[in-house]
This record gives sequence, structure tokens and C-alpha cells, in this order.
Amino acid sequence: MNIIKYELLKLRSKSRGWLGPILVFILIMVAFPLTVEISNKDLGQSFFSVLWIAMLLVMMLATEDIFLEDYNDGSLEQFAISNINMSYLVAAKIFIYWLLIGVPISILGSLFCLGITNSTHLAIHILPILLVTSYIFINVFSFGNALSLTKGSVLGTLVTLPLLLPLLIVLG
Repeated sequence: MNIIKYELLKLRSKSRGWLGPILVFILIMVAFPLTVEISNKDLGQSFFSVLWIAMLLVMMLATEDIFLEDYNDGSLEQFAISNINMSYLVAAKIFIYWLLIGVPISILGSLFCLGITNSTHLAIHILPILLVTSYIFINVFSFGNALSLTKGSVLGTLVTLPLLLPLLIVLG
């Protein structure tokens, strides 16, 4: 339980780490209707594609340095030689990132769905889908960024993007 509190305090203190991706998501979702013709009647239809791509991009940005700080200051090595279960540490870190980034983005995505489609029913039904999707995205990108810890997040994205292609095809 102390690890969860520690990770929560550490991520909350870095506003760039959790607030930045949320603001990028808002920017993408606000810019989307502004770039499409007003006379286009398929705005609601293309909205979901933009929503998934925006969520994919934001989760990629959010997990860019999920393990990098721990690697640089030696915390990962200390956790590896201590009695703490590494899978618990990784799961706690991913859960905290999802809680502070994935959940707000899912709620915002549902609110944008309500604004674009004018359907409360659809906005309520899309929220659990967005929650699950954001959790899957954050897990896959965390895996990729852990594999390419000192090589940069682009390599991690390239490694894990083929894992997400079937999910994107099903959602699209």
C-alpha cells in the first residue's frame, strides 16, 4: 500500500506527467470539430475514429517516461534487490497512471461524445468502453517503454503498435 501512495504522490507532483496528456487530449478533441466543415452531417460518425486516435496518442505520451525516472535514480535496482514483488510495483505504477490520466480522459471523451452526438445514451455507454480501452493502451505502451527504457519512447511505440493493431481494427 505504501508503494501506491508513493507513486501517487510522485506522479501528482509532476504536473507535466499527468496534466499534459489531459490537456493534449482536450486540444485534439476541441480542434476536431473546428477542422471539419459545419455542413458535414457525418461529424458524429467520424468522431469515434478521432476519439480512439486521440486516446492512443495521449496514452503514448503519458507513458513516455513511466519507468525512466525510477531507472535513472536507481529505484528500480533497489526494488529488484529488495523483497518487494516487481510485478506488484509495475501494476501499482500502471494503475496510478491510469487513475490520474486514463480515467479523466475517459470521462472527458464521454463528455465530448455527448457534445458531438447529442446522445446521452451513447455517452453513458461509451464511458466503460473508454475506461477499458485506456487501460489496455496504457498497459501496452508501458510494456513498450519498459523494453526501450534507455532508447527512447519512439522505439517502444514501434515495438508495441503491432500489438494494438487488432484492437484498433475491432474498435474502428
